[in-house]
Amino acid sequence: MKLSIQIYSLIYSLIYGGIFYLLLDLFNKFTSMKKVYLKVILSWIFVTGMAILYFIGLLYINYGVLHIYFLLSIVCGYVIVYLIHKRFTHRWLKYVGIYN
Repeated sequence: MKLSIQIYSLIYSLIYGGIFYLLLDLFNKFTSMKKVYLKVILSWIFVTGMAILYFIGLLYINYGVLHIYFLLSIVCGYVIVYLIHKRFTHRWLKYVGIYN
């Protein structure tokens, strides 16, 4: 595989990890229901759909070749967006006066 294709795949995985965090956070806010079985089913559908979208993107970029460093890049993107989201949410809540 060419180096440029690997770089595109890494960048795609990093961005996808961040988007996955944001969508997962939004999903958890909307599915705060008491019926556990319904939340499990919806979570399974959500994660399956996100995995399918990731592999469709990989099919477009590098014919669906998956390496371990792509998965690590997803985790890095997830953690980076988590830390940024946590920091700005904390600052915003402190600014508004909700959090001391």
